[in-house]
Amino acid sequence: MRRAESLRLLGRLDDAERTLREALAAAPQDAALLSELAWVLNLADRHAEGLPAAEAAIAVEPQVARNHQIRALLLSGLNRHEEAVQAAAVASSLRPEEPTIARTCARVLSAAGRKHEAYEAARHAVTLDPQSSNAHLLVADLADDIRDRRTARTAYEEALRLDPQNALARHDLAVLDINTGHPARGLRGLVEAGSLDPTMPIVLRTIAVVLWKLAWRLRILFIPATIACVAASAGQVDEATWPARIAAAVSLLAIGLLTWWTVRDLPAGTRQAVQAAMRGDGPLRVTYLGLATCVLLFLAVAVTGFGVFAGLVWLVLGLLAVLALAVGALRRPRRP
Repeated sequence: MRRAESLRLLGRLDDAERTLREALAAAPQDAALLSELAWVLNLADRHAEGLPAAEAAIAVEPQVARNHQIRALLLSGLNRHEEAVQAAAVASSLRPEEPTIARTCARVLSAAGRKHEAYEAARHAVTLDPQSSNAHLLVADLADDIRDRRTARTAYEEALRLDPQNALARHDLAVLDINTGHPARGLRGLVEAGSLDPTMPIVLRTIAVVLWKLAWRLRILFIPATIACVAASAGQVDEATWPARIAAAVSLLAIGLLTWWTVRDLPAGTRQAVQAAMRGDGPLRVTYLGLATCVLLFLAVAVTGFGVFAGLVWLVLGLLAVLALAVGALRRPRRP
């Protein structure tokens, strides 16, 4: 049993399962072994295989709350939400003062779509264990789900105060920053989360989301700048004019200053994280190449005075808009 637990803690779930099945071959009615096997299979996302083990453990020891707790999580993973809620309630009735069971109740209720009940369950878990960073993190996530973003921010900050190395809390706070209109601050938080736990694959995916948002902002900035350049040409886009030069130079300066202001506080490791996110997202690379093309076209106007180059920016922005719409449609989650 101890060997299996050690293997589980090391993330060696296959070895832990093998050890437990060997032990169960000699003691098939050992409830502790059955419960641990169910937990290992749950961690491996093999819920259908883990459920019989959890139910066998309950048949032997029905008064052990952990058995019902694990069954609740397995049922939730199988989308059998009402049964999962009932199993979590049984576990809570057996050990009402156990904070981990209270957190399980919150997670199961959340998966069942009962967000407000889940939030209250998570708050109860905090009262049972106020020094748990994970309990505050759960409150924060559920507060964000019900759009109470002030409470969410406070809870994320408390989770990080209790455990400054909590990479998931740092990541989720960064996502909150992004969703409240602060993409640069969110990007900084994502880089910090990645430095805390380089194995988190979700960090690069979220960084890509931030870069898409920043690209959208840049496209918006180019629209009035292009209008200004074309208007400054006074309809003579095929002739060199000083007003076009001046409009292009002022537009580039304004866009450059706004971009600098947005990214001025990013940490040193941002470039590597951004490059890694770009490598994993082809359409995102194309988008930023298109934006770089817009900058070059504006430089051409500033140098030559020909407004026709600004007119070409419309073409690039139009193509980028089509690309963004296509990517959004293809990547939108489908309902089962």
